[in-house]
Amino acid sequence: MSAMNPIERAVRGLDGWQQRRRLPAFVFAVIKKFGDDEGGHLVALLTYFAFLATFPLLLALVGILGIVLRGHPALEQRIVNSAFSEFPIIGPELRSQLGLASLHHSAPALLIGLTGAVVGGRGLANVLQHTLNTLWQVPKVDWPGFAPRYSRTFALLGLLAVGAVLTAAAATTAASASVLGVSGPFLHIIAIALSAVVDSALFLAVFRLATAKAVPTRDLVRGAVASGIAWQVLLVVAGLVVAHSLRHAQAIAGLFGLVLGLLAWFALQATVTVYLVQVDVVRARHLWPRSITQPPLTSGDKSYLSAVAAMQTRRPEQRVTVSFTAEADRAPDPGPTPATSGRDLSGAAGSSSGNVGAGGVGADARGGRRREHGDQKGREQATDERGHDEQPDVGQRGPAVEEGGTE
Repeated sequence: MSAMNPIERAVRGLDGWQQRRRLPAFVFAVIKKFGDDEGGHLVALLTYFAFLATFPLLLALVGILGIVLRGHPALEQRIVNSAFSEFPIIGPELRSQLGLASLHHSAPALLIGLTGAVVGGRGLANVLQHTLNTLWQVPKVDWPGFAPRYSRTFALLGLLAVGAVLTAAAATTAASASVLGVSGPFLHIIAIALSAVVDSALFLAVFRLATAKAVPTRDLVRGAVASGIAWQVLLVVAGLVVAHSLRHAQAIAGLFGLVLGLLAWFALQATVTVYLVQVDVVRARHLWPRSITQPPLTSGDKSYLSAVAAMQTRRPEQRVTVSFTAEADRAPDPGPTPATSGRDLSGAAGSSSGNVGAGGVGADARGGRRREHGDQKGREQATDERGHDEQPDVGQRGPAVEEGGTE
């Protein structure tokens, strides 16, 4: 293999540093897997279908609450407010644009909402199943079929509705703590903590439904808890981070700014969730350390590539095997350093000149020529002697032949 150039040598030095340290190696493995799995594409799909499903799901929620809680307007209002509080900054604007005040007791609104929820929610549920099974590298033969997939779709839609109700219940419980004399920042902390617990349980149920059975539930727990906590953190921080930009967008573009704000919120939440799932996968499958430059391939590289190949298994009768050549474990030649190569070359040149000056090579050549000349002279002398000894025999045989011819 060719020697490394200075840039590659520096990159490989950084690569070796991160592979030898647990935290940098783990963080880089998560980032690399996000890129290898085309995480940006998965985030875009989740954002798009979440946006499509939002409006019909909200219409369906308001319509159902208007029928079920007709005699309890205060509770109905609290649940609706809790649902829109999941959209920071743009929640009130979103509610006014939908005109829910005039639709919450309308049968057509309920019918439209349910139809849209089924159509839009189906796409979101399917994309969610595809995303989680891809991140966990589940072989396609283990993905749910047509009927199980649609049954899970409706179960996921039901979970979203239950999650909205449970979130409202957590907020109501936290609000009731004021009766016991708890108020101020501590009350706000209680509300966030209860909501985080509810969200974590909801994420765990969603992850379990959307992921194939080949992935154990215990491997999903940490990612679900982290996602639930992250959701609440984003709800708190989003008001400080994106409030200014979203308000300016709404002031400039009106409804268009509302759409941009909603898309930005979904994209942020989807990105955080996908990264947290990747953390769970890398931890559970021990997919670190990963290499920046290859070859050689690390154990994490080989495990990931083997799992990617195994994902293409589509039939129970099919078997996929993965092997790596010796090149996968071979690092490129680092090449001599400039100082070392200079000393080696000068030493070699001096040694060669010394041998020539001492006459080693020339003496050997001259000695060889002298030996060859002596051997040749000896062979010529031996030939002359043999010719001299055999000459009388020829003369004696001559007359005998002549006498025979005379007779």
